[in-house]
Amino acid sequence: MKKLLCILLFAVTAKVQAAGLITSHVDIRFDYAPTGWSCFLQYGESFNEPDIQADPETVSLPARDFLTTAGGDRLTQPSNPTFAFTGAQVGAPLWNLPQSNRGYTWPGFDNRQNPSVFLSYLNSDPRVNNTINAKWWRVQLLDVDYSGEATITPRFSLWQTGSGGAPTVWMATSDGITTQDAYFTTEGSHSHMNWGFTQLGIYRITFRASAFLAANSSLVESDAHAITFAIGTLATWRASHFAGLDLLDANVGVPMADPDGDGQKNIIEYAFNMNPNMASLATMIAGTGISGLPLVKMENVGGQDRLTIEFVRRKSNTNPQITYHPEFSSTLQTGDWQSAGTSSVTSLDTTWERVKITDSVAANGRRFGRVRILIQPTISY
Repeated sequence: MKKLLCILLFAVTAKVQAAGLITSHVDIRFDYAPTGWSCFLQYGESFNEPDIQADPETVSLPARDFLTTAGGDRLTQPSNPTFAFTGAQVGAPLWNLPQSNRGYTWPGFDNRQNPSVFLSYLNSDPRVNNTINAKWWRVQLLDVDYSGEATITPRFSLWQTGSGGAPTVWMATSDGITTQDAYFTTEGSHSHMNWGFTQLGIYRITFRASAFLAANSSLVESDAHAITFAIGTLATWRASHFAGLDLLDANVGVPMADPDGDGQKNIIEYAFNMNPNMASLATMIAGTGISGLPLVKMENVGGQDRLTIEFVRRKSNTNPQITYHPEFSSTLQTGDWQSAGTSSVTSLDTTWERVKITDSVAANGRRFGRVRILIQPTISY
């Protein structure tokens, strides 16, 4: 007998902001005009002037959860003590959006405006060339908000490496956030740096730009602007459907939310290739389906009635941060669910496979099936 699901559908769903991912050269651009500062993301394939602009609240910058040697953005924290600022333990994963282009998300800072707006002065910060006057402007780290499954406090860092390999550390939250967490560059400049993250998840990193004006030496500061980074497969999926503060909203973009009101949490929609912004209770199509809730049905197998469960599954080598547990029961009692059964797997593409599980117990009476999803706070690589 197939298990019956009773689910309430709600007419009112959360209002979700349009979302997108930038996986190319992208500059966080702060420009100053007499009316004040502006901030936007400018991206594309051209180095000096990427030609597409986006509001930071509508897009996220993703990192791939694979080693850099395998085409991803994951490093291993080195034993060199000069890199302790990242906050990662030696040998632990460290996700890095790079100073040098790896052909994926490549963020930096940019400033394009009328020249000679900023004051030229001798900057005393030891991290810059403090022997010449220059038209400096500054990007200050204000805050880091995180949403994810990490059980260890996530850390963010920003640094550059020169020809000798020693890091120049501009920002690091491993020792808290202070006024020293700031990046200095010059008017009209365009530069890249290493962006480090110690845990999988969503990071909203808030910055403020400032400079002294050449006209009157007054300090001008921008509003606070948050840039969103999606680290890993689950976070990238979330950021492909939600953006801005929606990603942190308990009713919208977190794994256990149900913004479309169809009774299926985001993590279920992620697990079974569904759209979290479109209410649907459709089950997958037997034999050909590529999305939808698991199909549980009775079939005659070798002359016996047996329950089968068919579903799509994210391949484990994509580091999906979830595991699938198809189970059968005769009573629905907690301790009665068993995972015994035979399986067949069909590869669909680089991300998905279709799985069919046949119950090992003949269905002589009532029999139920389910697929249990577990989120992994930490992945063992």
